[in-house]
Amino acid sequence: MSVTIKEVAKTAGVSVATVSHVVNKTRYVSPQLEKKVNEAIKSTGYIEKVEKKIKNMKVGKKYEIAIIVPSTIGVVYSKLIHMVSESVVKNGYVPATYFTNDSIELEKNILNRLVVDKRVVGIILSPSCVDYKNYRKLYESNKPVILLSRNVKGKKVDCVTIANEETFYKSTHHLVKNGHEKIGLIISDIESSSSQEQVKGYKSALLSRGVNFIDENILMLSNNLNESEYVRSIKEFILKRKTTAIICGGNQITYMLLKTMGKMGMEWPEDISIIGFGDEEWSELIKPPLTSLRQNVEQMSQEAVKALLQMINTGKRENQEVQIPLNIVMRKSTQMIGRGPFGERAYAPDDIILTEDEKAILRKANYKVGISFHYSGTAWKRLHESGIRQTLENLGISVAAVTDANFDPELQVTQLEGLAMQKLDAIIAIPTDDTNTADIFKKLAKETKLIFWSNVPSGFQTDGYVSCVSVNERENGRRISALMGDYFANEEQVKVGFINHGASFYGTRLRDNMAVQVILENYNNIYVADIKEFHHITEAYEACKKIIEKHPDIKGLYVSWDRPALEVIRALEELGREDIAIFTTDLDQEIADYLVRDKYVKGISTQRPYEQGMAAGLATAKALLGETHFKYIGVPPYLVQRENIIKAWKDIMHEPIAADWNKYLKKIT
Repeated sequence: MSVTIKEVAKTAGVSVATVSHVVNKTRYVSPQLEKKVNEAIKSTGYIEKVEKKIKNMKVGKKYEIAIIVPSTIGVVYSKLIHMVSESVVKNGYVPATYFTNDSIELEKNILNRLVVDKRVVGIILSPSCVDYKNYRKLYESNKPVILLSRNVKGKKVDCVTIANEETFYKSTHHLVKNGHEKIGLIISDIESSSSQEQVKGYKSALLSRGVNFIDENILMLSNNLNESEYVRSIKEFILKRKTTAIICGGNQITYMLLKTMGKMGMEWPEDISIIGFGDEEWSELIKPPLTSLRQNVEQMSQEAVKALLQMINTGKRENQEVQIPLNIVMRKSTQMIGRGPFGERAYAPDDIILTEDEKAILRKANYKVGISFHYSGTAWKRLHESGIRQTLENLGISVAAVTDANFDPELQVTQLEGLAMQKLDAIIAIPTDDTNTADIFKKLAKETKLIFWSNVPSGFQTDGYVSCVSVNERENGRRISALMGDYFANEEQVKVGFINHGASFYGTRLRDNMAVQVILENYNNIYVADIKEFHHITEAYEACKKIIEKHPDIKGLYVSWDRPALEVIRALEELGREDIAIFTTDLDQEIADYLVRDKYVKGISTQRPYEQGMAAGLATAKALLGETHFKYIGVPPYLVQRENIIKAWKDIMHEPIAADWNKYLKKIT
């Protein structure tokens, strides 16, 4: 009399359903129960029925392909499962998905079941660890296996992975090239090939650019953390390491970093530049949009299924790794770190901190300071002076004299000689000319403390002055050109022109050169048709006319700053060319009026004159206390478009918008 499944269940002390699941591999059964059932199958003789059933089974296109991934928390694995499943179905197989939660033990149990399941003709696996030894039994079963997204070490096997090392090298290199040295890396602590390759690429890029690799600048996070633990860990990392940029090694990490920064009141890229991972749909919707590492999920899926089917059909293993590159999608969550005229590091205004004891010393000393402007009559000058005065006067330091050279080097020399006669403790100045004012500034350097704005005269070295305070001009140029690039993103063969300042001012020349470079390197659809220079503001008018005469099909113009941009607009108005878009720097009433009315001006990257004035005041105060190591202080620029003009005007000008602007802005407020 033949043995029944009921007898096997009774012998094993389990239900009939459990025996059925063990025999047919239709549901997960714990290793302990599976062992008891298999022993009962053998002892009762039911093994003959099982073997006969297996023998009669045919492996055909109606059978399963198992897809084993950590989870679907991140969008990438969700997309991979969807696309792999679609491809599997198209080829006549049934997809079956299993989740390991990156548990090596759970993964082992799943694989142990699948290797003996005759319905499963192949396995696509994203492994939970990097050691090949953990998968020896899987490979010895000769079941076709393709690793996806992650690889193992110890033996060469067939896999389709992301080019993590190459991509994280490029990402880190991009940040270093833009002036960052303290770059953080946040990755998963799972012992996977992905994390190891990410670290390798990151480290290699730093060392290739001469930047020290510091282990503590890498934060490894467990996937099992709850949200509060995630936030706490990232917050501690940010406060302790004070990195200027962070690269994320996963989707969830990216999301939690942004959430943590939001809770801390921090902004990107102003406080920290960010390169995210995964390029989820919200990456381009947040403000500013997120620069991300985008995985080509479709290509990964196609390659994995293609390789697995070939293995199923031929029975041969190629033991090849196919690496799919990640694309760096450049948006606006990273910025350039400023460098001083001699390549010195940039301090942020927040780095300059006065203790209560230092403030008390300053208030007792009765120091006197002079200010030498290159020109006035603009909100820029008014806000600069206001920032300086408020900062110094709060410390008991008086502003004894303020001069305005109206862009006349000879007049500035005379004015500086007058300031010298007052025996001032410090002079804050922006030179009108690098060469013609150099001698008087060298003379003053021997008599008082010099704090420069934006530019350092010819012949000076860092020991000849206290500080140079400037907007981050590299980032200023990058941002305004990025605005131009975005504006023309959907057009082909766009001709643009550049009207740059011809003087050798360090700041403006750096900004202008960077603006040209960004267009040339990043926007293949934009052609730089002409570059003209001006020395005096009024010359921008003729420079514009010459460009339009030579290139009437020009669609956009970059102009070094707002005052010459107004001269360019005057020329365009005379020519009747309202079709040309202007991108410039520095915010003032007149240039903003064109932006608000959506005429000519399409974007502005501006200095923060009040904040720069405060920074100059703090640097002066530190100099009076004998601290002179803040050689270059860089203030981040501010991006202004019609959509954010109300907030930008309040932030920069510290006053409400003009009343007549409301009628133009009704549609966007």
